This record gives sequence, C-alpha cells and structure tokens, in this order.
Amino acid sequence: VLQLIRTVPLEPGRNYLFGFHPHGVLAAGAFGNFCTEATGFGRLFPGLRPRLLTLPCWFRLPLFRDYALAGGLVSSEPESLEHLLAWPGGGLVAVIALGGPPEALEARPGALRLQLLRRRGFVRIALKHG
Repeated sequence: VLQLIRTVPLEPGRNYLFGFHPHGVLAAGAFGNFCTEATGFGRLFPGLRPRLLTLPCWFRLPLFRDYALAGGLVSSEPESLEHLLAWPGGGLVAVIALGGPPEALEARPGALRLQLLRRRGFVRIALKHG
C-alpha cells in the first residue's frame, strides 16, 4: 500500500528538499508519491510541485529522456538541485533518494539499510539555499 502522510503544512512561497528512504527497486514508491497524484500530493501540499531527482544516465537515452521529463523527473546532478532550490517565487520540491544507488543495491525483503556516510553533497546544497 502506497501512502503519503503530511506531518506539517508547508508554505508554497518557498522551495523545499524532501528526502525519501528506502530507495528500493527503481524507487517505485517515490515515483508513485511524487510523480503521480496516486497519494494526493497536490491535495496534501497545495501550491507545491514535486520534482523527483534520478540518475543523470537516464537523460542520455533517446526517447526515455522525454518520458522522464514528462513524468516530473530531474537529473540528480548538483547543478539541477541548485536550480530547483533557487527557483524564484518558490513552489518547487526537489525529492532525492537519501541513500542513492548504493542503497538500491542493498534492497532486500525485510531489511532497510540507510547509506548516508558518503552522501553529504545534497545537505551542503540545501544549507546553502536555506
């Protein structure tokens, strides 16, 4: 069952960084929550538009790039995250897999392993943008 729970209302005049865990296989839970209205993101967070960050390699494949962009996906390169968080007027939510690809490789039924030790770049960028 896919479920999104809002714990605090957010101001649409700002930009935000959401982290999700666990990554799982193909980040299917994140895609369902943030690239579709399956769990009512727009109703829970009015005025905010989510953008799910994914590996840059997906944007080098012909046709898949257009499919990814249409689905609300954005490259996870630091420049892309900077662009989203600096968006004038606010209203954007950059969504990143906290553990990234190494965490996806650790996906096992019944086990959750968060990988954060070598993944501090997104925190630095978030602090830079408030």
